[in-house]
Amino acid sequence: MNKLKYLSIFLLFFSSITTAAQSFVHPGGLHTQTDLDRMKTQVAAGAHPWIDSWNALIAHPKAQNTYIAAARANMGVSRQRASADAVAAYLNALRWYISGDTSYAACSRKILNAWAYAVNQVPTGQDIPGLMGIATYEFAVAGEILRLYPNWSPADFNQFKNMMTTYLYPNCHDFLSRHNNACISHYWANWDICNITAVLSIGVLCDDTAKFNEAITYFKSGAGNGNIAKAVPFLYPGGLGQWQETGRDQEHALLGVGMLASFCQIAWNQGQDMYGYDNNRLLAGAEYIARYNLWKDVPYTTYNNCDNVLNFWASEQNSFGRGRLQRPIWEMIYNHYVVRKGLIAPYVKAMAAINRPEGFEHDDNLGFGTLCYTLNASASPYPPSPAPSIPTRLQATASVRKVWLKWLPVATANGYNVLRATTSAGPYTTIATFKGISPVYEDTGVINGTRYYYVVSAINQAGTSANSSAVNATPLATGPLPAGWIKQDIGTVAPTGTAGYANVSNGTFVVSGTGTGIGASADGLSYVYKSITGDATISARMAASTWTGGGSQKSGIMIRESLAPNAIAFSMTSGDGGIREARFGSRTSTGGSMSFQTGNAYTRTPTWFRLQKAGNTVTAYQSTDGKTWFAVGTPVTVSMTNTYYVGLAVSSNSSNLNTAKFDSVTVAGRLPLGR
Repeated sequence: MNKLKYLSIFLLFFSSITTAAQSFVHPGGLHTQTDLDRMKTQVAAGAHPWIDSWNALIAHPKAQNTYIAAARANMGVSRQRASADAVAAYLNALRWYISGDTSYAACSRKILNAWAYAVNQVPTGQDIPGLMGIATYEFAVAGEILRLYPNWSPADFNQFKNMMTTYLYPNCHDFLSRHNNACISHYWANWDICNITAVLSIGVLCDDTAKFNEAITYFKSGAGNGNIAKAVPFLYPGGLGQWQETGRDQEHALLGVGMLASFCQIAWNQGQDMYGYDNNRLLAGAEYIARYNLWKDVPYTTYNNCDNVLNFWASEQNSFGRGRLQRPIWEMIYNHYVVRKGLIAPYVKAMAAINRPEGFEHDDNLGFGTLCYTLNASASPYPPSPAPSIPTRLQATASVRKVWLKWLPVATANGYNVLRATTSAGPYTTIATFKGISPVYEDTGVINGTRYYYVVSAINQAGTSANSSAVNATPLATGPLPAGWIKQDIGTVAPTGTAGYANVSNGTFVVSGTGTGIGASADGLSYVYKSITGDATISARMAASTWTGGGSQKSGIMIRESLAPNAIAFSMTSGDGGIREARFGSRTSTGGSMSFQTGNAYTRTPTWFRLQKAGNTVTAYQSTDGKTWFAVGTPVTVSMTNTYYVGLAVSSNSSNLNTAKFDSVTVAGRLPLGR
């Protein structure tokens, strides 16, 4: 009798936990009922900062009840249009719930129904399986809000869920299972992340525990880079974790951080704390990316994968790509970790404040986070700080038809004005106003030979600072090459290349060229060179490049035994696929085929190259700052004449002219390793 009693109690308990495991909170995608009601209440009260983000939402073109979808049977024909329509459905559903105006719910319903009844196949197309996960997740979270709308009929809702489970889920599952038969680390983290977020969202929408758990398991232990330990592969003191795509570019790093936060938000709303998993590992990655994009130094470990991308450094260290405020992702992360959990995250907090009120920039991240995730006004003041201080240490560096400006970042600024004059007393005219933290600007609207004066002011939500102290620079036109330097086209080129020199920015060479390419058994390029005898090292900064060619177009530096097209030659260049792949080329015998060793596959200007010949050994290096150098591949041994040529090479691999600007060019004897 007691055994039966205990068995009955056990079965009752097991049944209860099984039921709990299969019970989902609705709405429970990005927003719960409590979240939606908070937004509705605060907007109705006109409370800051919610109302400021709301005002941005209702002005957005995709949040209008006149939006028309472009549904099609194969969603993969244009995953971008599918994503745009999903975003419009989401924003209209959100606008309906907050405002009470059912015309927006009707618009959202029309969009979702159009796709639900049009799609009749698993998507195929470019980058699919793969990036279809973005639109899939966005459709799912839109549907999760609209399920509250009483006039979305059960038949229509079921049709929508059928599209999700029959056609879209298989696409996401296929990608996560086999990654298009690529090596497992081939795809960057955001590819996995969009698919696990899609699968998680489908699980919630369709009350499918198996799919929900599939996504949670992948986040914890998946084979690819959507696994949180691979998305944040390196941890450092101070609560920092290097994001997997840091060395690729900041655009994709921010995309991945924001989408993985969305994953964690959906899981949190279903009672699963992925935010806190592995000692808040997502927060470490977010803090790292926030700090770096605030233009503060971060520790960095070379990242490599099965494709040998060799990301030697954090990307875009001295360019506008670092610090752009193009991803509205920070309020979600800040409000969870800092406001809700009470953790310390100074860089996430700073990014949230600088971006407030969050609007919308890209279909990849749904945006308007100040409206959607702010938990209380006192923790998220608006404006978040007084007007910014005056920018300091402004520097102007002249080039050819260009002036580079750089200054110290202002802590609370979220944008800058750049003003220019032709006399120190002015008047100064604003030539650029931009949103972002990046304390750099390139003025390309200049006339060579004219002296320009510059001042900069900082902007934030509270106002504009006074102008900085003025600096000046004079861009110059190119003239003849310096003594000892010669320009010659090598091999097959049409039209012929050009070259010139200006005594600006530590000496600037401007080289244009066409040609059949650098590689194989013979080269076709424009070459600016000098003769050298004995050991030598050539170093140069490739400051800018214009790419109009195709295929294996390359620009960089070169050592050649002779000016014959098939000569023994060594090159350190950027170009090729994506016009960003660094490669060390070597042809060790006359007429032999040139072989290549890969460097950083995400090398963008400005960047530094070096070739060093010491005895019979040639070694290649690259650097992002001209200070810390990384060896590319392994040194190559060669037997060649003691007198040879070193110089600058440009080849477009076509009949179109490519142009590269090189400065800080030095040719010296052997340098100590690493210098």
